[in-house]
Amino acid sequence: MKRWIVLALALPMIAFLGGKGEAGRDVARLQPMEVLAVTMEDDGVRIETDTGDAGRGANLEAAIDNLKSTTSGEIFLDTAEYLLIAGCEPLLPELAAHLRPSCQVCLVEGEVELESVAQFLKIHQPELTLAEYRGGIRTLKTLKEEKGRFRFVS
Repeated sequence: MKRWIVLALALPMIAFLGGKGEAGRDVARLQPMEVLAVTMEDDGVRIETDTGDAGRGANLEAAIDNLKSTTSGEIFLDTAEYLLIAGCEPLLPELAAHLRPSCQVCLVEGEVELESVAQFLKIHQPELTLAEYRGGIRTLKTLKEEKGRFRFVS
């Protein structure tokens, strides 16, 4: 009986101390995204999200580090549902290390408004995931924006 009393008194303290072992995260600082765009430029790599955040760097890792350091919150690349790439198809294996295998991929032609493209991509999906690309399927659709409207071109 004494053991049960001691255990009952100790449980609240154990629960309190157990919750303090790992630093918590402020949920308001989390920055989930749906669309990630990666562009190869003359001076390196540019990475942008549909949340309006962007980063640049000499290579992909530097661009991701820059993105994370300049974002007002904590950004999670693995929440991306869609990956738009421009001139950086060779970076896909590197990108796959940061994204979920089910992330859908397409090429992008010209400038695309990322904040509005997510809705289009939900309806007209690129249909090629990173996992399929890595498995040898290389038929990437190309997304183009013309007069505020999106479409896939061949």
